Amino acid sequence: MLNWETEFLKWCPAFKILTYFGSAKERKHKRQGWLKPNSFHVCITTYRLVIQDSKVFKRKKWKYLILDEAHLIKNWKSQRWQTLLNFNSKRRILLTGTPLQNDLMELWSLMHFLMPHIFQSHQEFKDWFSKPISGMVEGQEKVNKEVVDRLHNVLRPFILRRLKRDVEKQLPKKHEHVIYCRLSRRQRNLYEDFIASSETQATLASTNYFG
Repeated sequence: MLNWETEFLKWCPAFKILTYFGSAKERKHKRQGWLKPNSFHVCITTYRLVIQDSKVFKRKKWKYLILDEAHLIKNWKSQRWQTLLNFNSKRRILLTGTPLQNDLMELWSLMHFLMPHIFQSHQEFKDWFSKPISGMVEGQEKVNKEVVDRLHNVLRPFILRRLKRDVEKQLPKKHEHVIYCRLSRRQRNLYEDFIASSETQATLASTNYFG
């Protein structure tokens, strides 16, 4: 949070910055007069405090709602996602280095948060993208390419991607080294038990690896 304050002071020195943290009493003091126009330009806080003080944050009309580390709202069933979704804001911007971690449906959570009127249906998104992508495990290259191209075409207008080499010229190039680690006897036994389980076998037989 303090890093964001430092960056605003560096690049936008004319902005009035409200760094929202502290005890309940201190936060209440910081909110005095904050509904007045131009009482501040930017409010910097944490996810925890936003959820904790969500009632007062919902009363204010925000021009922009900008979430750093936006993958922290990837779960659409979480209290965090549902609370922030109901904030009154004209525009929303999500910042993240990992928009997709474990499941393609995490991406729907982010896109629905940004544009609920465009990305409305969770099930339609799943039918459109997630199920065909399960075929990747089977090496269906033609289907896979069509699905990936479709996904890129849909998302391209809404995503601005920046690589480290684009913004930090002094960083050296990244080199990947693959190191194979042998399983211990216990790890191999656990792995074989997992593969042999009826649930795992049923999932592999169904080819629906995303559930």
